[in-house]
Amino acid sequence: MISFAGAGAGQAQEAASAQAPAAANEWTTWGYDQERTAWNRGERTLDRKNVSKLKLQWSTKLSTPVTDVVLSTLTSPIIAAGVPTPQGPRNLVYLLGADDTLFALDADTGAIAWQKNFPNPIRARKNATWLCPNTANATPVVDKARGLIFFIPSDGKLRALDLGDGAERMAPVETVAPFTRAWSLNLIDDIVYTTSGRACGEVQDPRSAMASAVAPIVRRGAAPAGPSVMTDPSAVTAVDVRDLASPQLTRFYTSGGRPAAPWGRGGLARGPGNTVIFETSDGVYDPAAGSWGDTIMKLTPKATRVADSFTPENFKYIFAHDLAGSASPVVFPFGGKTLVATAQKEGILYLLDTNDMGGGQARNHQIPLYKSPQLGNDVAAGTDPSQGVWGAITTYENPEGKRYLYLPMWGPRSRFAPAFKSDAGESPNGSIMAFQVVNDGDKISLSPEWISGNMIMPDPPVVANGVVYATQTGGQAMQNPTLPDGSRLNSATAASARFRSTPVGNMILYAFDAETGKQLYSSKDMIKDWTHFSQPVVALGKVYLVSHDARVYALGVRK
Repeated sequence: MISFAGAGAGQAQEAASAQAPAAANEWTTWGYDQERTAWNRGERTLDRKNVSKLKLQWSTKLSTPVTDVVLSTLTSPIIAAGVPTPQGPRNLVYLLGADDTLFALDADTGAIAWQKNFPNPIRARKNATWLCPNTANATPVVDKARGLIFFIPSDGKLRALDLGDGAERMAPVETVAPFTRAWSLNLIDDIVYTTSGRACGEVQDPRSAMASAVAPIVRRGAAPAGPSVMTDPSAVTAVDVRDLASPQLTRFYTSGGRPAAPWGRGGLARGPGNTVIFETSDGVYDPAAGSWGDTIMKLTPKATRVADSFTPENFKYIFAHDLAGSASPVVFPFGGKTLVATAQKEGILYLLDTNDMGGGQARNHQIPLYKSPQLGNDVAAGTDPSQGVWGAITTYENPEGKRYLYLPMWGPRSRFAPAFKSDAGESPNGSIMAFQVVNDGDKISLSPEWISGNMIMPDPPVVANGVVYATQTGGQAMQNPTLPDGSRLNSATAASARFRSTPVGNMILYAFDAETGKQLYSSKDMIKDWTHFSQPVVALGKVYLVSHDARVYALGVRK
């Protein structure tokens, strides 16, 4: 993890102590670390010289059923090295299936070490759709110090299992509503965090604190699920697990319903002083009324209150065109400051100072440290087709101290985008864009370095040992296409699920030189299927991937 001295004046000290002294060559949380950098600083086997020799080491088909309505059959992999097991120390890969099965696979062979299923006794009252499939969604998180893995199946209860044998180590904790669309877990100072939105969850107790936070209009039956179901309000949830016998839960609500939800598949990132930083989706921006639409938020530890925020000046335009949060922010040190890089479907990249994210109240929390030109999504399309930055932003610092950012851009680049030093050509379906963070006089700005060739809906890239790994997902960018009669395909129908789960290409893993963008590897047609809302993972000399058909892949150079 990145080491922070604390919030406020100590940020120069934070930058000086940015990297942990001994980086782990494992991947214990989504995005590698608590700051969601997606940069494995411990990987030493794969490098620029040998990555072109990547070959399939193993693939394992898991038992989770594959359906049209569930686009993410498996969560992104997480990796723990040297786990004590009854058979001795093993390197293990963990994945949560949409059927509430937690799998542990041998990272070297793909053999299943153990698996545990946690059936949901609650019957959903609303029909599953691809928007709300009524399944588990959040990538688990590993607590290596205590030998635990935390995860949330579809019943909404946080569980902790032993890494080595899957034994339960904590009584289940009611954390989110059943069937909630929760995002990846993060473990910060013995507190497990998750974010949730889209009003997929079904509130079970009308007298609960969660029910009281639901906006009156939702309680009257205006929720998408219908009048018989109270759906969950958008929230950040924190569970203090220092004492496994007595977990303590707190929540912060970003709205009383579906809008203004914490968004981005990485969930939230750690900021200075163990604050938590995330962005929200489209919704009304009215903090006095408890609605935080189209905003980058910083909360105090345990998600108890707002510490700071940034909302773009054109938030009303963003809301009107469905261009808000779709990518998890990343936190990193630079130039004596701790910065946040964030972007939305609008296709603009912002840099924020965590010590003053938007210029304070005097400037309406709307002035960033840096704002890029338009980089993509000139047509201002939110979902039809999906364009702009989706997933998450990645960062890397080379041995000479140069800091880079990598964006997964869906759709073509903007006509206003800057010229890149290395340009692989037109990219109508998507690309990876790379920028160097630079000090421009007394200001921080970005230098465009390279842009990849065409990639269909790229997932967030990751970095290890000077190599950027990125996947073309092959997914369908349209959500509600126009039918021959002029109507739009209804997302609640089986036809819509079939359409969304029918790919337009296959998943392809690419490797690029992190500094120049030179393509070093392509898996081409090795993987026939596609993936949705995932991320490649690099650790222990291998690249791990998952596909929609419930298969796990490991690529390496030693076979």
